[in-house]
Amino acid sequence: MKRTSFIKASLLAGLIAFASMPAFAAKHTMRVAYYFPVSHPAHTTLELLRDNIAKDINGELQLELFPNSQLGNEETYIDSIKRGIVQMAVSGGLIKKDEIKLSLVEPPFVFESWNQAKAAYTGPIGQKIVGDYTKKTGVMIVGYSVNGFREISCNFPLKTMDDLKKMKIRVPTNEIYVKMFNGFGANTVMMPMGEIYSALETKVVDGQDNPYSTVKAAGWWEVQKYMLESRHMFVANPWLVNKKFFDGLPANLQKVFLDNVKKAIDYNWEISVKDDLDSKKFIESKGVQIFEASPELRQAMKDSLKDFYEWYYEFVPGSREIIKEMEALPR
Repeated sequence: MKRTSFIKASLLAGLIAFASMPAFAAKHTMRVAYYFPVSHPAHTTLELLRDNIAKDINGELQLELFPNSQLGNEETYIDSIKRGIVQMAVSGGLIKKDEIKLSLVEPPFVFESWNQAKAAYTGPIGQKIVGDYTKKTGVMIVGYSVNGFREISCNFPLKTMDDLKKMKIRVPTNEIYVKMFNGFGANTVMMPMGEIYSALETKVVDGQDNPYSTVKAAGWWEVQKYMLESRHMFVANPWLVNKKFFDGLPANLQKVFLDNVKKAIDYNWEISVKDDLDSKKFIESKGVQIFEASPELRQAMKDSLKDFYEWYYEFVPGSREIIKEMEALPR
């Protein structure tokens, strides 16, 4: 077993043992798992949440943060929160395996602005796409923070649909991404986020797609020379909380927690817009050449997904109507 895998396995085993120990009186600990690095706005936001809660209730509820997939990849900690091994997590679209409506945290070519996306996920639509997730899993969704508009990085220039067809691109372990990029004509390789740097460096894949903030924080600009600002998908990150743990908190702690979650989510949307711009400038300053997709190229990419959309509307029941609601929001 690789040393890093052994460390992760040992840490997870320790958490399982710790989770079975009796809780200390008047002290509640939430272990928070996520895949973002410490330099990402998601981590900054969770630090704010942790510190504000500690200040408001004098340490009665303590958050322990585990960034950068320290508690395993996304699939692992989605399972861990259902089992109560961790009490809170920030996930991506992989939670759709338990509630297919949550595929709508990452619909392709729906949002044209940050305001439009925020209105969707912090308003009634965000509640609608939760579906029966809590009933099926015992896990609450208490809000949605920002992953952002996804762009495509590559080790050769991307300017046309023909360029996209030459790509072998890393995608998450998620069939939506596979079918979307196959629609563009690219070849796909599924792998967890933690393996991307090495795959780019060794040219196992030509590129990947993620927001500028993630590309900067993960250091992929070190092993990629070009990016296409395609904004082909906006992704929101559900915040998950184990319901049994939450229900076991005193009412005053529940209120403090939820009040501070709302403040932290608002803060995250605010700082993410600026970080997107700052990250783009940083990446360019490191010598990465960024091509902004023309309206014609974006339309050609969207047109190439006609078969994808017909599949998607069947794969995610009710998505056609919800996407229409999303598209109708003010931009």
